[in-house]
Amino acid sequence: MTKLIALLAVFLVVALAITAAASWITKKKAPLALAAGRTPAAITQSEESKVMFRALLRTVAGAVFAVVMFAALLRVTIGMSEQQVLPIALTAGLSASGGLLLYSALPAAQLPEAAAARPLLSRRAGILPAAVFTVFVVFVVAGFALPQYFPDRNDGVALLALSLALLGATGLVLHRLRTTVSLQDPRMAALDRRWREISAANMVRFGTGALMACFGAAAALMGTAPGGAAQAGVPILATAVLVASGASAGAGVVLLVLAARGALTIRTKVREGAPAPITA
Repeated sequence: MTKLIALLAVFLVVALAITAAASWITKKKAPLALAAGRTPAAITQSEESKVMFRALLRTVAGAVFAVVMFAALLRVTIGMSEQQVLPIALTAGLSASGGLLLYSALPAAQLPEAAAARPLLSRRAGILPAAVFTVFVVFVVAGFALPQYFPDRNDGVALLALSLALLGATGLVLHRLRTTVSLQDPRMAALDRRWREISAANMVRFGTGALMACFGAAAALMGTAPGGAAQAGVPILATAVLVASGASAGAGVVLLVLAARGALTIRTKVREGAPAPITA
């Protein structure tokens, strides 16, 4: 436990250093404001690509931070548990939360209050993650109500707590996307709006996928624990839990892959339907 806390403290310091460096670079390379009465020159394709590449670096920074965090924490968490699935699930979720938090902490210019008030997603976007989390809570509570069938219910509680961290980190990222500029060029205001909408959809996909993967891991651990439903003479319940856990984990992986694909193709999607920039 001491090693885990120490590593988390190190990653906190690293995250603070990264955000401080990014803040300094952003101030040094802040775009100059257009003079009053001046008509902005049309943006060139080269300039547009540079701005989009810088915006994409935020996602890359969060992903790299999460991967490094996972590699560093996995050995420690495995040493703290006799199982293999639980440490991997906890480490993956914790690392994903760290990557999301770093993404949300990187500096960006604030949007005007009127623009920030416009939602990026419809209300329907929150239905699936809310439903998955509700079922997750009900499942863990059922584990405590039926200890004879789910002896490892404490593992479910740990993963449920992790899912709360994931939801919170995803919420911070969505708030950042709604209130700050992603494409730091005033000539790309329309593209910036499209960029933030697609990014928000990808983040919801990622958060939901991670939540479903956590749910699947919790269900599998509670359903296959020694002395659980299968050994208690309720094979139907054990089979149902295993099928549900597999389906949840599989669907979560699919959503994670779709989120990764969306991040890789975001520049193409943002440009679809937009006027072609000047080639120069």
